[in-house]
Amino acid sequence: MRDLRSLPKVELHIHLEGSVRTATLRELAERDGTPMPRGLQEDGWTFEGPLDFIANYLELCRLVTRVEDFRRIAEEFCADLAATGVRYAEAVFSPGNHARRLDDWHGPIEAVLDGLAAGERAHGVMVQLCPDIVRDAGVEDADRTLEVALRYAHRGVVALNCAGSERSGIEPFARHFRAATDAGLRSVPHAGEWAGPDNIWATLEHYRPDRIGHGVRAIDDPDLVAELVRRRLPLEVCPVSNVATGAYPNLGAHPFPALRDAGVVVTLNSDDPAMFGGWLTEVYAAARDAWNLHDEDLAAIAGAAVDASFADEGRRAELHTAIEGWLGAPVASPASPAVP
Repeated sequence: MRDLRSLPKVELHIHLEGSVRTATLRELAERDGTPMPRGLQEDGWTFEGPLDFIANYLELCRLVTRVEDFRRIAEEFCADLAATGVRYAEAVFSPGNHARRLDDWHGPIEAVLDGLAAGERAHGVMVQLCPDIVRDAGVEDADRTLEVALRYAHRGVVALNCAGSERSGIEPFARHFRAATDAGLRSVPHAGEWAGPDNIWATLEHYRPDRIGHGVRAIDDPDLVAELVRRRLPLEVCPVSNVATGAYPNLGAHPFPALRDAGVVVTLNSDDPAMFGGWLTEVYAAARDAWNLHDEDLAAIAGAAVDASFADEGRRAELHTAIEGWLGAPVASPASPAVP
């Protein structure tokens, strides 16, 4: 087996805030006298289901209070992506989660974009942003998020996202995705992580998706699986995340292999790696072990992520060449024991 850390990887579903280093969070909390999120213990994060995860995520966001904090977490994000072999990423960022606290819709994202540019120069990882509408926060919040996305379109912002508990209605936000795609942004909504196939069908109808974040509940509807295959619509699958939040009890019960076998375009992603204890190398390793994937399978999955990305043609060609180089390299033999 080849080294998965050296496999050139693309990350298509990763939240910036859910990737902040624990040491950084502790430093920010101590500086401002703010309590740490209740789910973060000495040995890592724990959650009691999806709603508790969301509550902890919002508590985490409250620790980031200054413009320089946003710049810092973006630079550290690039360093951590590089350390796990990611060369290109499209990251979710939630302007509304910060604007509601800081009364500033533009300062945080501008600082994040500055930090990502500095991180690319230092670590060679390009990251483009996908601001997300949190449907639970309502239409007015979505209006402002769309405004932010359009303001920075093609200046570091590549797509519009939406997230939340999947309990809120989908159709009220259709106009936001129409406006975004009409302006040249791409559509990458979350759907079908915890809610069932109807959530995905409605997303297909109203959001013009280029990809679906998660989408794993499609497996419960053979007609929906067939539609995803027909459209060649990629899913941003985050199996370690799905187990951590209780969507599936373990990787053995996860539908990734069944979706892939059915012909759905599936990619592997980490979602919130600092919170779930697994960056993309660990996600690939977990998938390899749970589903008996070979190096050729993992290279094909990495290549599917390249094709599903919004990187330019030149970068995509470079990434494909690098993946082929990884697969073509000889597998290192275990070291021979020393002769006494």
